[in-house]
Amino acid sequence: MMTAYLAGATACDLKWQRIPNELILFGYLLAAFCRCSEEGIWGLAKGLLCGTATIAMLYFFYLAGAVGAGDIKLFSVIGAVYGIGFMWANAFYALLAAGAAALAFALWKRQLFIRFYLLFSHISACIRCRRFVSYSALEQEGYLHFVLYISLGYLFIFCFRKELP
Repeated sequence: MMTAYLAGATACDLKWQRIPNELILFGYLLAAFCRCSEEGIWGLAKGLLCGTATIAMLYFFYLAGAVGAGDIKLFSVIGAVYGIGFMWANAFYALLAAGAAALAFALWKRQLFIRFYLLFSHISACIRCRRFVSYSALEQEGYLHFVLYISLGYLFIFCFRKELP
């Protein structure tokens, strides 16, 4: 079910550059159904706790501009269904996939050195100002469909990991 759900979220993001809240709500209902059917009320409570904790942990990345609100809510649905350990594994593989795609894009556009220069300039500006500064290089390139990489990370876990957390 989660594979079909993530495919729908990816399609929405590719078409409208957002994940509708109705789809997120459906994901939470899916999580409640899965948790209740497997573990009863205690499973529902654990799913609610994992989903809420996921939002709290990833909110920092939202404030930094690293991910969008829809991405965090989608990770929250994944955390509510599978737990926080699975969500962190999914986030790790999603970041690997997105990083590989960004590296390939920079190499293809012959912008690798300028990209690293912009990144380190941004880090330096954050350190100098002692706060997060908006990363202006993102505005030049357009929109990154991170949901695609979340879905790829999810599929990677199910295809190549022998044991799930």
